[in-house]
Amino acid sequence: MRRYILVSFEKGGPPLMSSENPPGKKRATTLKDIARATQLSVSTISRALSNNASIPESTRQRVIEAAEQLNYRPNAQARALRKSRTDTIGLLVPNIENPYFASLAAAVQRRARRAGVSTILTNTEENPDLVNQALDVMDDQRLDGIIVVPHFQSADKVAELHARGVPIVLADRTLKDTGIPSVTSDPEPGMTAAVDLLTATDVSLGYLSGPQDTSTGRERLGLFEQLCVDRGITGVSVYYGGYRQESGYEGVRVLLEQGANAIIAGDSMMTIGALMAIHEMDLVIGEDLQLIGFDDNPVFRLQNPRLTVIDQQVEKMGEHAFDLLQQLIAGKGGVESVRIPTTLHIHGSTARSAQRRGRASES
Repeated sequence: MRRYILVSFEKGGPPLMSSENPPGKKRATTLKDIARATQLSVSTISRALSNNASIPESTRQRVIEAAEQLNYRPNAQARALRKSRTDTIGLLVPNIENPYFASLAAAVQRRARRAGVSTILTNTEENPDLVNQALDVMDDQRLDGIIVVPHFQSADKVAELHARGVPIVLADRTLKDTGIPSVTSDPEPGMTAAVDLLTATDVSLGYLSGPQDTSTGRERLGLFEQLCVDRGITGVSVYYGGYRQESGYEGVRVLLEQGANAIIAGDSMMTIGALMAIHEMDLVIGEDLQLIGFDDNPVFRLQNPRLTVIDQQVEKMGEHAFDLLQQLIAGKGGVESVRIPTTLHIHGSTARSAQRRGRASES
């Protein structure tokens, strides 16, 4: 075995030398140490710690106990064999470039880290094939459980894992008739407040819709259309887009051409695209055009005037998703889905409507 010597020089003194086992530092336990303690071969120790089926259960337990007594690192492997857990979960999100999903992933990982659980993150790019492949890999790795932002076309794979007893939680989106616990936002409070705010003045209303192959895209569009019907709002323009900047950019231009001057964006990426198009056209937000975005993205606070947004409370969503998954992993029954109400934060991008509503409440 090669041993490397690090030599450094300090002014006015002799060379300082350190090896891979510096004096006073305890050497890490190796497989050879466990082999000596159990009088087994190194190959047997390795197979036992990797849960190889050729090793008898009595031998595997003997190796695990020795590994723990000798403080073998990484001894998480040995502990996992004893309690049939890896202390690792999977997390699948559709677009890590989307600030909303990045925030969701960060919230899950923070919660997991505090619980001593590692997270394997996969970006599925809104591609159902990639979702299915990632789920297969995570299943093969026997992770403790999986949090997934699903795609309708991945429903069969997700349902299959659920039916086999794999702990799995859906985040942000649902899958109909699967019975899988989910954590989603309820768009009704925020969307209702948004429509009512904009229609406090005479406006031509437009909506940037998310994709209709996701539960969130369909639910938000259906709610928006129903709110307009209930309030007798006519002449509404809808752009059928996707959760991409390009959809927001192109959609705003189309909606403006159709006469809209007050727009609600159906997600954060389309909001970013909408802002890009509006600035390119030198329009003054809050005056020439009223705009309501989706998600309380910190970047939106830099917009001048600051953007009015529908907030999904993404950090709470991530925390609840991890907590539900931990309950499933622990074998608890009756785990119920969670709905987090959205809220509307009013700022300067809807100045005209806010001012009109304020005057009306004073009179």
